[in-house]
Amino acid sequence: MSNRNAKNRKANLRVFITILLVTATISVMIKLNRNFTFSVTIPLRFENLSEDLILKSTSAKNVKVTGKASGYDYFKYRFFSQDFPIDLSALSRKKDRYFYVFNNENDALKGSLSGSTITAFKPDTVFFDLDRNFEKRVPIEIREEITFAAGYGSMEGLVLDPDSVLVRGPKTELDTIARVVTQIKLDEIRANQEGNLPVSLFKKIPLVELIPNQVAYRLEVDKFTEGSVTVPLQLINVPAGISAKVFPKRINVIFNVNLSNYEQVKSSDFRIVVDFKETDSVSTSLTPQIAQAPDFVRDIRLSESTVQYLLIK
Repeated sequence: MSNRNAKNRKANLRVFITILLVTATISVMIKLNRNFTFSVTIPLRFENLSEDLILKSTSAKNVKVTGKASGYDYFKYRFFSQDFPIDLSALSRKKDRYFYVFNNENDALKGSLSGSTITAFKPDTVFFDLDRNFEKRVPIEIREEITFAAGYGSMEGLVLDPDSVLVRGPKTELDTIARVVTQIKLDEIRANQEGNLPVSLFKKIPLVELIPNQVAYRLEVDKFTEGSVTVPLQLINVPAGISAKVFPKRINVIFNVNLSNYEQVKSSDFRIVVDFKETDSVSTSLTPQIAQAPDFVRDIRLSESTVQYLLIK
């Protein structure tokens, strides 16, 4: 008998809970279908900015919207927030002041609150500081740390494509920018290299854009060997009426050259001069200077750092 009473009590409890849940659900749905006053803060989204203008600042980034909507729509909005778009190409303007005035009737919200009635925007006006967008082209400075494996090198060095970029922004900021920078570090190189490098300003400047913000690079690497040729010294600027002699008369020119051009190097490709404008009353030696060399050799040095001279009247 007691088991039957216990089962009846459990059954009655389930019926009571079911009725309670149904009643609560109906009550909530009735309340959600009623209109009530809401107040939400919505972020502003700015769009359609002309390429020749730049947005420096705005008086507000959010707007507080007050209105009336059904509880059901407001409930959905709390889970699926939205933003409010402002078309920057259609702003009002008074002298140099740009602004947008919210309109309770025309500025309807989107999403679940699209059918709501707006009673107020706060602030009701947003002001914008717009400036002309200027641009100029500046060179790229390369900060490179490149080491080659023994016997390897590059004639042309690191090459960027392009070797300059366009900087765009307010004129007052562009006037301070003479160049931009990129950097690369390569160790023990023995083969050609290529890739992309980011380009940046020497310090961060708001509202300034780099176009492009990265550039391609290439580094052609070749096997090098050391070579030398003997070249006669040429005397220049010898005073009139004076005979000049130097010792030695010929000098060894030592250089590095890639293997493919080694056989092309000739003594006549070089011109080493001794300039008698450099003479003084104290010293009897002059420093030979490299006046001409082929463009496919590098690391040129002379076997003699000075030569002796004699002037005969």
